[in-house]
Amino acid sequence: MGAQQAHDGSLTMVDLWMPGATRHAVGNVGAMNGGPARAVWHITSNATDWTFARELGWFTGGGADVAPHLLWDPFTGEIAQFFPADSRSLSLQNAGDVRTNRTGKYCVQIEIVFTANETVGGKRYATVRDTPCNGLDKIVAWLRSLGVADVWPGGSPTGFVRDTVSVDSWLKLGGHYGHNQIPGNSHVDPGPMPDLFAHAPVTPPKPAVKYEPFPGSGWFVMGRRSPIVEAMHNRLVAVGCGRYQSSANKDVIGSGDKASYEAWQRKCGYPGDWPPGKTTWDLLKVPNV
Repeated sequence: MGAQQAHDGSLTMVDLWMPGATRHAVGNVGAMNGGPARAVWHITSNATDWTFARELGWFTGGGADVAPHLLWDPFTGEIAQFFPADSRSLSLQNAGDVRTNRTGKYCVQIEIVFTANETVGGKRYATVRDTPCNGLDKIVAWLRSLGVADVWPGGSPTGFVRDTVSVDSWLKLGGHYGHNQIPGNSHVDPGPMPDLFAHAPVTPPKPAVKYEPFPGSGWFVMGRRSPIVEAMHNRLVAVGCGRYQSSANKDVIGSGDKASYEAWQRKCGYPGDWPPGKTTWDLLKVPNV
């Protein structure tokens, strides 16, 4: 786990090792240089169409000196991780004195087990975009948790060609990049990519819970019927102050409500006198009905 500063200045904990990925630490970690978080996408591009298992063996063996953070098979959904997110990995060449592997707070390198025009299960796949992309949603969700923005500063790769961004853009702009876009590198991968963000739609935040405003002490008269009374009843039981003899007519103010609310007042450090007051009502947090 690692700490990351939220927009409000507070610190939140992030997983430096992706949940669900198998961990194969290769050591040789190195510090990042700081700046906006980013991710770089590659393909393994082997003419022999090596399997995930063989690529995994390569990066944990003879290829450890060029290992990425993640190895991902878009057909099986298998994911392996070799470095924690707060370490540089080794998949990029430097751009002069710019150490591209160390750019950003995080610079997560993802190697996709894929070769253009490979055949899997009798079907030909021209690009990563054509694959099932199993597991992509989990990768994008993890990258978002690290603060990698849903943006391609150089545009989403559209072909197996160089499309180098400026060194200034690389250093200043976080988000997603193709290997073909990184200054100082000569590779043309990953080729056309799927819509990362459509594969991993953002779950809208749950609306904030709203509470019933204090209706005034005069509102609490015996026999009043209201859904607010039932909501109050349920909250008094939830906070351990239920003194009800029955659950019938929960929406009608009765002696059980009086006894229960007075118990709540005492729990809050007050004498316990009916009717309710604003302070204890606000503390009770009766859901808005």
